[in-house]
Amino acid sequence: MKKIEAVRKLFVLSVLAALATSAIAEEYKPGENPIFRNIFTADPAPLVVGDTLYLYVGHDEAGEGQMFNITEWVVYSTTDMESWTYHGPVMKPTDFAWAVRDAWASQVIEKDGKFWLYTTVEHGPPHNSKAIGVAVADNPLGPFKDAKGSALAHDAITPTPEDPHDWDDIDPTVFTDDDGTTWIAWGNMHLYLARLKPNMIEFDGPIREIYLPNYTEGPWLHKRDGHYYLTYPCFAHQNMFEKMCYATASDIAAEWTYQGILTDRTENSFTIHPGIVEYKDQWYFFYHDAKLSIDGLPGAMGRRSVAVEYLHYNDDGTIKPITQTKEGISVAPDPSKTFQAPVFNPAGPLVSVTSDLSVTQNTGVAAKQWKGAPILQTTTNPYQMAIASESFNRNENGATTLGQAFRPDADFKLREISLYVGDGFGTTADQPLTLALYELDEDGASEGRAHSYTVGKNLLGSADRLRINYKPQAPGLLQLQLNKSRQPVLIAGKSYVLELQAERGSAPLFWRRTKSDSYLNGAAYRDRSLIQDASAAGDFLLALYGEKRQD
Repeated sequence: MKKIEAVRKLFVLSVLAALATSAIAEEYKPGENPIFRNIFTADPAPLVVGDTLYLYVGHDEAGEGQMFNITEWVVYSTTDMESWTYHGPVMKPTDFAWAVRDAWASQVIEKDGKFWLYTTVEHGPPHNSKAIGVAVADNPLGPFKDAKGSALAHDAITPTPEDPHDWDDIDPTVFTDDDGTTWIAWGNMHLYLARLKPNMIEFDGPIREIYLPNYTEGPWLHKRDGHYYLTYPCFAHQNMFEKMCYATASDIAAEWTYQGILTDRTENSFTIHPGIVEYKDQWYFFYHDAKLSIDGLPGAMGRRSVAVEYLHYNDDGTIKPITQTKEGISVAPDPSKTFQAPVFNPAGPLVSVTSDLSVTQNTGVAAKQWKGAPILQTTTNPYQMAIASESFNRNENGATTLGQAFRPDADFKLREISLYVGDGFGTTADQPLTLALYELDEDGASEGRAHSYTVGKNLLGSADRLRINYKPQAPGLLQLQLNKSRQPVLIAGKSYVLELQAERGSAPLFWRRTKSDSYLNGAAYRDRSLIQDASAAGDFLLALYGEKRQD
């Protein structure tokens, strides 16, 4: 009897648990976020076929101590954006014979009656790096099979061999234009764009690089009313959580215009990834966060969950900023919904400033040499040497100064300064940026490499009229021309330091620097303390122009 009673109690408890689970599940309305709760999912890629929307995602399976463990791509489908059907895996990385692991971000498109999956995997020997593969199927549910027999893109063929890193070729987005031409864009740190041949497995022409402010990875291409849109995770390469930025263009192969932040970082997840689609006359924005727990396992960087929000446009074609919500699309779309400003968003709009500096931005996007003939330069190839990004928001407290020490080998009057910078939020009334120049104590920093320094009089004069007006730019040259009253004579053999000064914790721009000693007569400083990577002092990318003194 005791055994029977125990069984009865166990049965009752199991029923109550099931009812409790059901009650918890019923708390979520159809369309609320996250939209899938059976497994962890990431990197959403929507595809509309007839009356059905398919959503391809990576299956996150990271365990304790793992960053990412994504072993397969799975697909869901819906016909009403409320009820979703789980179809399970459509492909694994090792279905590419040349790949060894990592089902990273993918996208599927339809063309000529077939379905093409472009994705990221880890290439095996001899490349041993991330690569782009392409697979094909006869229907959107697969099975997908390798369409090429080799990688479409990997480190050896992308156009930045001087700056290789083994996750360069990731996150493909594929788009077919109205004229039938298909384009593919991808990349981490470097953003690549190429046209595909009609066979969909070869490039039709060269791979070109697109330069956009704050670009990190995960691009997504779409088109609406003649406007092209390129949406991408941003800021991660600047030691920040990824937000979502976007740019627009009137021609996919022409210049893109940066439009700023579309939505803020997501909860618990360092990454974010866009998927944008129009379905039944409504636009949607898919992304992932890490709010969901499954079977007691909490969300994390490698255990993410897909969410969706309505996407609305302004009359000029720009996108209304997106607020991430629990409600998702369980409520009616509201184009007037306001955007919650990101933590790092500027305190105000870019404002014009009164300054004795004439500022010219992007005089050389991705410049491989300085403009004209500088009297002094810290490196000869700023683009390829610009590895590290520095601003005033580093670590918890940040800094108030970034400085580059230097020592001229000839007397000259300083007239113009060129910095290699890129990205950032821009300057505002509450987050200004100013310039200063100091002579260093030759006993303490005769080689420009003292561990720290103190300063005296600003050789450019008082700083109240040395503000820099800066809006985010792609990596390139920032030219600063000094007013005649601000042009000091610098003496050969003396040591100086040029400083950018800003509010602690802000990020108006990112001054690029090397990770090795490219300039022997100086070094880079943060908060007037030497910056060192792996025990080697680097240099901010700087060029000085002026008039040499005649003997």
